[in-house]
Amino acid sequence: MSSAVGIDLDGWQRLVDGLREAVFVVDAAGVVRVRNAAAADRFPRLGLGGQFDVHVAGRRHDLGEGWSAWYVTDSTLDHAHLRLAGEGSREATLKTIVQLAAELLGEHCVAVVPATRDRLEWWRCGGGEPTVMRTPRRASEISEVLTGSSTLLRITSLGEGSWGVPEDFGCALAVPLGVGGALVVVRKGDFAPNDVERIRLFGKHAAVALESSSRLTEQQRTIEVLRSALLPLPLPEVRGVTLASVFIPAHQRALVGGDFYDVHPRTDGSATFVLGDVCGHGLEAAVHSGRVRQSLQALSLVETNPVRLLHLLNTSLRATGSKLFTTLVVGELVPLADGGVRLSLASGGHPAPLVLRADGSVDEVSATGAIVGILADVRFSGEQVTLAPGDTLVLYSDGFTEARAHTNRTELFGEQRLQAVLKECKGLPAEEIARHCERAVLKWLDHDDHDDLALLAVQAV
Repeated sequence: MSSAVGIDLDGWQRLVDGLREAVFVVDAAGVVRVRNAAAADRFPRLGLGGQFDVHVAGRRHDLGEGWSAWYVTDSTLDHAHLRLAGEGSREATLKTIVQLAAELLGEHCVAVVPATRDRLEWWRCGGGEPTVMRTPRRASEISEVLTGSSTLLRITSLGEGSWGVPEDFGCALAVPLGVGGALVVVRKGDFAPNDVERIRLFGKHAAVALESSSRLTEQQRTIEVLRSALLPLPLPEVRGVTLASVFIPAHQRALVGGDFYDVHPRTDGSATFVLGDVCGHGLEAAVHSGRVRQSLQALSLVETNPVRLLHLLNTSLRATGSKLFTTLVVGELVPLADGGVRLSLASGGHPAPLVLRADGSVDEVSATGAIVGILADVRFSGEQVTLAPGDTLVLYSDGFTEARAHTNRTELFGEQRLQAVLKECKGLPAEEIARHCERAVLKWLDHDDHDDLALLAVQAV
């Protein structure tokens, strides 16, 4: 479609539709012939065929023969939209919405949004810091906006809601703020026609920002709940020993990995403990490690012997169709009447545990066995160790021994170096032993990439 003066209106429409600022193409008689989506949003009453109001305009570009293109920018509102788009959480977005609305659109602003348990949240701002109240669902003054039956409501009298507005307010405008929500802008005086359109436009952008941040907040909450089930639990108190641990996933942002440890005390004073490593790392390995941990916890209620426990675990994982193998050391701890503890250990393809004696010597516990969760015909052997007071059993994942030096990526930390680090811990409590090992391997890595790191220290007292 072209005009009589040779202006390609279709071409202009395609050209300006993607622009963020409002654009009008106006003929010599002042009639709007083209407007883009931003103009339709900002000035819904100024449609095609309408008489252009130069008082709302910004930059004018002469097209010849009386025709012109007008570019209308509301810089304060554009800046507000960018601020809203940059917020993350639902709470931060609601605070920003009422702050900006109070600053740019009126003296006071209230965002009324649905909350849990059939309640409403009233986010309010009158120039200071935003506040929030939660009340049983009641906001009859703006029910038409909350239910979606109205997109603009002028209010001259506020009822018993948690408005928190000055007593001398003049009027208020309510526009939708997403599903079941409303944005209420309050002024002492009346609103000009252009103010009404600005409030409409701000409400649209605020609703989009709120929906996006609410979805993100819900996703983050879901992730935190799922992640908490995959993280190691706090170490319990167990009679006869003190416990300490190291847990550093390869992917620090995810905070989960394939390495794991658990200690489960029993009412008779004994306890089952485990440290393991699922093949791989990241989320898939973390999910599988959670499956292994849950299976072990359930199986340990009916079986305490570590060798038989590994056989049951292997059968259980294979029955679930496991495709990842796991290496682990399972132990049973029994306090002795005259001090110290007796440990029964079984290993499924895991690095050999180490014992730091009170005199500073280090022994290796030889407990052999196949990897767990893949093969039907597997063999596990048991080993017993007695810890005298001051002796410490150290279980660790291969992330320690296979850590690569930052100065030479082909050189591994190795078991001998780990034993040397443990010998430096003579006489230290379990917590300091764990921290000393952690510092040693992190210094070796010097912030380079590494596999998951896990360590469990069990010290007799």
